[in-house]
Amino acid sequence: MNKHVDQLSIFLENKTGRLNEITKILADNKVSIDTINLVEAGDFGILRMMVNDAKSTKEILEDNGISAKITSVIVVEILDKIGCLNRVVSALSGIDIQYTYTVNSNDRGAFIIKVSDSDINEAISMLEADGVIVRDAV
Repeated sequence: MNKHVDQLSIFLENKTGRLNEITKILADNKVSIDTINLVEAGDFGILRMMVNDAKSTKEILEDNGISAKITSVIVVEILDKIGCLNRVVSALSGIDIQYTYTVNSNDRGAFIIKVSDSDINEAISMLEADGVIVRDAV
């Protein structure tokens, strides 16, 4: 089973209304957003999201003049307990973690972890060997 999860990354100009433009396009096309993370980087931002169908959403965005990239990330289940992030990071000792963010719902949460494509299978194996639950969706 493939445990990589597709994430869309969009570089967008840091200007008023740009996020609204993107979310309106997605809403108009009935795209369900499972996660969203916007990070400011000077004149531009990086919008990362997981949606119900990354490939078709990428096409929708590109048809509307918005460049998007699909990247593989790891999604691990977390509990609301002190030390949970440390457990995950410790399990990945020796793997370069490029970035991470969290997602929470009513009763559970997840860490989204980006490692290099060349390390992703090894990272998943390391996490599972340490008893971390790796999910195939958010």
